[in-house]
Amino acid sequence: MTRTGILAVLIFPVAFLSFSVHGADKAGDRALPEDGKGIASRYPGDVGIAKEPSVIYATGFENGIEGGLKKQRAGVVILNDSNIARTGKSCAQITAIRGKDTGGDLKYMWKKGVDRCFVRFYCRFGKDTVTPHHFVNMGGHMPTYRYRWGGGAGLRPPGGANGAFSTTIEPPNLDRAKGKRTGWAFYTYWHEMHSWQTPHGASAGKPNAYYGNNFRPDRQRPFVGREKWICVEFMVKLNAIDRHDGEQAFWVDGKLVGHWKPGSPVGTWIRDKFATSGPYNTKPRPFEGFSWRTDKRLKINKAMLQWYVSARAARDGKSDRNIVYFDNFVIATKYIGPIASPGPFTLRTGGRGLLHRSQSEVPDGQSLDRFAAREAKGIAAFDQRDCDRLGLVPHADRER
Repeated sequence: MTRTGILAVLIFPVAFLSFSVHGADKAGDRALPEDGKGIASRYPGDVGIAKEPSVIYATGFENGIEGGLKKQRAGVVILNDSNIARTGKSCAQITAIRGKDTGGDLKYMWKKGVDRCFVRFYCRFGKDTVTPHHFVNMGGHMPTYRYRWGGGAGLRPPGGANGAFSTTIEPPNLDRAKGKRTGWAFYTYWHEMHSWQTPHGASAGKPNAYYGNNFRPDRQRPFVGREKWICVEFMVKLNAIDRHDGEQAFWVDGKLVGHWKPGSPVGTWIRDKFATSGPYNTKPRPFEGFSWRTDKRLKINKAMLQWYVSARAARDGKSDRNIVYFDNFVIATKYIGPIASPGPFTLRTGGRGLLHRSQSEVPDGQSLDRFAAREAKGIAAFDQRDCDRLGLVPHADRER
């Protein structure tokens, strides 16, 4: 197919990421990568990552909501716009309308739970979007857990036969001047969580004694802002029974930002927060590690792209419509990592072949007209993402 006389010919075969439902729990106890490549490095552009044996589920939303992913609440749509999508032509858009609803979710659950799980997604916050009340979540629950369909806020879940646990990765304050939430953090529920009601973390006997415990790393890089794609990945490793060897960690744009495990980091519990700096870090001790469960049948079996903008959160916004976009959602038992750039490919125009290698030379959002003008001068450098954005259809080993 040609547009303005331009035909893209890839050196490698192309297929958009499709959904997958499989995966094996063979993670072991290898050290987490701090700034390394994951399984995505073997699948440039996420093409074919759904076939990776360690992947439980993967989608780029090119075929809509598929493969067991469930839409919850009213605000979820699939947006077909290559100018916004991270890869391909589609992504998920979730909107919370002030005074009407609180957003929506995309939830995936699987029957054969795992003991270690990684969830990677790309998110993009709309121009005037507020900081949400809650964001993307991972966890597990037994079939008999009382609040498996919701309603467990303010309560400490059991860790055994009727138990559950969950952790939510929360974004920084999108308007940093309005509050102190200036870095990514975990908001975590499990059977040994601490209460906000007393300094030492015990319940004072009042209702709703347990809300998510806060784990926020120090010295985070500045937030990249709205209307830009951000790669976020987080991990939970469950404990052996009667041990505190459970962990959780997260990465932003491929950089390990926080990792809580036995012996690290060093900090002080104060109410429902584990402080690693500041005036509340009065008696620093190594983190004890997580006992996520007391029954080995309790495993990780759910992940959710959550966009919950409460009325309290929405009232601070500039707009009545608070929007987030999600793309390239992958669940696996191994570290996934950011999307790998595709290899070199050839653009053929008027029978003349040009080899282009580097996305870094190309301004984000390059238009087809500007591309044609640059190509006419013999200056062009586009990878598959740019072809997708410009609507160029690749044809392998073909000339026109």
